Parts: sequence; C-alpha cells; structure tokens
Amino acid sequence: MPISEKWFCEGTVPGERLGKLKHCFLIDKLIFQGKTPFQKVLVFNNLLYGRVFCLNNVIQLTEQDEFIYHEMLTHPILFSHSNPKNILIIGGGDGGVLREVLKHKVSQVDLVEIDKEIIEISKKYLRFVCQDSFSDKRVRIFNLSGEKFIKRAKNFYDIVIIDSTNPFQENIAFPLYSLNFYKNIFNSLRRDGIMITLGASFLDFDNIIKGTFKKLKKVFPLVSIFRFCMPSYHCGEYCFLGASKKIDLTKVDFKRIERRFKKIQKKYKFRYYSPEIHKAALILPKKFKLN
Repeated sequence: MPISEKWFCEGTVPGERLGKLKHCFLIDKLIFQGKTPFQKVLVFNNLLYGRVFCLNNVIQLTEQDEFIYHEMLTHPILFSHSNPKNILIIGGGDGGVLREVLKHKVSQVDLVEIDKEIIEISKKYLRFVCQDSFSDKRVRIFNLSGEKFIKRAKNFYDIVIIDSTNPFQENIAFPLYSLNFYKNIFNSLRRDGIMITLGASFLDFDNIIKGTFKKLKKVFPLVSIFRFCMPSYHCGEYCFLGASKKIDLTKVDFKRIERRFKKIQKKYKFRYYSPEIHKAALILPKKFKLN
C-alpha cells in the first residue's frame, strides 16, 4: 500500500489521469490492512471523510459520501421499472447497494460477490454501509465470479446492478465490462429488464465512457448516462450507464416515481436520491451526449 508519513495516495487511476495526478488522504487511524485471495484491502479513518475503504490502492467509499454512490446506482433504475421483484447485484460486497435495494418491495435479491472476505470485512469495519442487509431473508449470497453466474440466468431478473471496481485489465472486474458479459446480462433480464454499471470520470469520457456505451448499444436498444458527483473520488464527477430492453430511461413517468418515492420515504431514509435528483442526473452538457 502506498502509505508514507500517514498519507494514503491512490496508486492507480484509469485513463488519462494515470501518472499525472495524485489523490491523497491523511490517515488519522489505521483500522485494517490485509490481502484477500483476490485483492489488497485497506481501511482507515480520515478526519474529513470518516472511515475510508480502499481496494487495490483505489478509494471505494468513505463514510461521508458513500450514500451518493449507492443511492444513485440503485434508485434511478428501480424507480424506472414499474414492478421490480427479482434483483441481481454483481459485486457490491460492501453491502451498500444491497441496503438500498432492500428499501423497495422486492421478492428476491441475489448478491454475487467473488471475494467473500470483503463481505466479512464490511460486517466488521463498515457497518455504516451494510447495516443488517446481509441477513435479510430476501437475500441469497453467491461467492463466485459474476461472468460465470450470469451465464446460467435466463429471462429471470427485472434489474441487474453491476457494482464493481474500475475495469483495469489485471483486476477481477475486467471481465464485467466485456461485450460477451453484456450479452449474458441481456439474456438474464426479463422483457422489460434494466441493467446499470459504472462508467468512469468524465475526464475519461472519450477513452472509457464512450467505449462502454458503444458496447452496451451493440446489445441493448436503449442506453442512458446518469451523472453524479463523488467528492472522495479522484476528479469527482462520474457517471453510471443504464441499459434497457424496452424502457427509455430518459422518458420515465416521474409523477409515478414521485408517488412511489413518497410511500417508501415514509419508512426509509434517503440522504441523496429524490425524483428531482433523478431527473437532473439525466441532464448532460452537449459535450457528453452520445445518443
């Protein structure tokens, strides 16, 4: 781990930023440092961001802003679907996406996390993220690779959420950005199914986001970009890519979404997502429009 004088500096960032910028956090207290069979893990406290979780030298989440990422990866597509019941999460071993999915009236959630040690680390050190989501009766956990799991799922899921690390060629997430993987996701979805995956920083619009968009468009008829900002992420402004078989994610019924949101909001807390934020996330400057 690149730790020097109580500072953590991200050693690897994708695309144009590689080797040109440093993103560093002061380590107030080291909580955990180790290695699973798949990746390096670091957990520490920072005076500004609270608890910080890193995999392979890259910030995954912090206590102060993780809810932005997890709510925006989850709710725009679950609210866009009229009746999401069977949900698949690939990755997401920290439990944040699972926590948000379970706010909806879903019947079954399959969490496919290849690295089972991440789930245990989250339970021990990231309780503010996972809470009690792993013990929910609607949840089934599979510790195998997402690309293997998805091959056996046919016409079953309403929603597929890919919560993975960045697509570096040497890491375990790389196969989750392939054309063949997207084809298998398409086959796993029901006729009105939706998927969503991480794009990249808008600094890497040309060399990463466009490429992922083009792959998805070869498989799905409808692909949209959702914009969000993460203060703790390198360069801040990122996006998710949503893809659908028949639902135009840019033209969903926001009045219906507002009604559903108000009902769920009576029971659960939303710290970032709202129908207004959802609508705003679809508004892109001309430079970043692909359709």
